[in-house]
Amino acid sequence: MVWNRVEDPHAVCESLSGRKNFFNILGCSHRMEPAVEGGPRICAIYAPAPRSERDVQRFATLGHELLHCFDGNWHDRWGRMLPPEQSAAAGGTK
Repeated sequence: MVWNRVEDPHAVCESLSGRKNFFNILGCSHRMEPAVEGGPRICAIYAPAPRSERDVQRFATLGHELLHCFDGNWHDRWGRMLPPEQSAAAGGTK
């Protein structure tokens, strides 16, 4: 895993996705499968660093993106949770 500390995650994440977003993006992650079989799988997180140990919002964003690294995408592009049968985080197959 790679954590890219960015100050403007909205702009960075829009650039990575190649589309504009109406909602403010606090962070994003991007999973990359290995280039060769058996090679390392990399997950890059783009989120700002917490300003202090009490910065709950930024810690929550970092944890949210870390969960995407482990479990894949479990919500749609508008942030709504996917049904359990489609959600990797809920034990689905997606």
